[in-house]
Amino acid sequence: MEYQKYEMDTYTIYTIKTNKFKNCHMEITFYDNAKKEELGLRNFLVDMLCHSSKKYPRRKDLVIQLEELYQSYFYGISSKVGNMVVSSFVYDFLNPEFVSESTYLEEALKFPFEILENPNCSENAFDERSFKIIKKRILTDIDSIKENPTNYAFRRALFNMDKDSITAASVLGTKEEILKITPSSLYEYYEKFYKKSLCNIYIIGDLDMEQVVEIIRKNFHNNCLKNHQVQPFVENKTRRKELVVKEKSPFSQSNLVLGFNLEKLTKEEMFTTLYFFDEILCAGGLKAKVYNALREENQLCYSVSSINSKYDHMYYIYVGLDHKNVALAIKLIKKCIKEMAQGKISEEEMNLARRQLETSLEVVTDNQNSLINNYTFHSIVGAPLYDELKESYKKITIKDLKNLGKKLKLNFIYELQSKEGEE
Repeated sequence: MEYQKYEMDTYTIYTIKTNKFKNCHMEITFYDNAKKEELGLRNFLVDMLCHSSKKYPRRKDLVIQLEELYQSYFYGISSKVGNMVVSSFVYDFLNPEFVSESTYLEEALKFPFEILENPNCSENAFDERSFKIIKKRILTDIDSIKENPTNYAFRRALFNMDKDSITAASVLGTKEEILKITPSSLYEYYEKFYKKSLCNIYIIGDLDMEQVVEIIRKNFHNNCLKNHQVQPFVENKTRRKELVVKEKSPFSQSNLVLGFNLEKLTKEEMFTTLYFFDEILCAGGLKAKVYNALREENQLCYSVSSINSKYDHMYYIYVGLDHKNVALAIKLIKKCIKEMAQGKISEEEMNLARRQLETSLEVVTDNQNSLINNYTFHSIVGAPLYDELKESYKKITIKDLKNLGKKLKLNFIYELQSKEGEE
């Protein structure tokens, strides 16, 4: 794969040239520092822009145009990564090599910029009909969080950890915030969004990238702040003694979340060692320490998972279990982490984790979205590319994992108690 970077006046284009895929994948990505009061607005705006435009005023019109572009696919997504809010407009289209029309590439690349630069607006307000459709859908998404015990437990756990931290904020916003948005206020935010965000464009495929860059230059006229400073990391407060919170739920099983601060990690620990550590502790399936202790040896739970939230400097372990097993599960999880911090890790565990991580890298390098995601964070925060990761995993030692284990500090224990649970 051939990586290139093209500096424009107000944005940067990053390309990956490869003949590995039959289609091409592009992401037009806007970054900014996350602000709680703007998260719902931003998510609403991204959905709105992808629903219709001035040229394609109904969703049906937009879908027909995508079909005429050989069933291209276009959607938008907003996510919160640490202190960053990342809004991407994702576009998949056919490699021009398989199309007879000589103008196909230009027509295909015009499409997403037509959508972004000419929204379905009049008199400084978004189209009312489209606005109502998107608003209803977002409100439904917010309501549905309570219907999923895992998602709801995580949201409540983070809220109780520190409701004022950006880590606890949902990218969807709150119902109260969404209900206050109007077609006019959304258009006002669109203008701010388009001027203030840092913008990068990423594209992967077997293309003449010089030609691609020239077509984008002709069709993208944004005036984003090129040198806008984005601060990706959140410093969540630590506690001398962990916070313990229990809340009742209507669900038939309890949902347990343990949150750990990651204290003063080096860059190597954050982007490489932590993944190896997680693979042995929790993410490695049947052979992982936590899974083995809770399920294989003691049959305590229904599910076990972990989340490496390095940009928030946090690490989470989630367990779905009966309320009666909560106390023992907490004790065993703490024991597993203590073992990691003491270096009680076998060579068999090391070799298995190395093989699983290498296999995972082989899988993700066959996926365009994963390659772009990797390149995105490489360009923004210097995260290692997959080839670099593969070499780094070979060098991880038990001592590295032991040192990392000492940097995990328990912040909270949260239980979303089943309806049968007793205090």
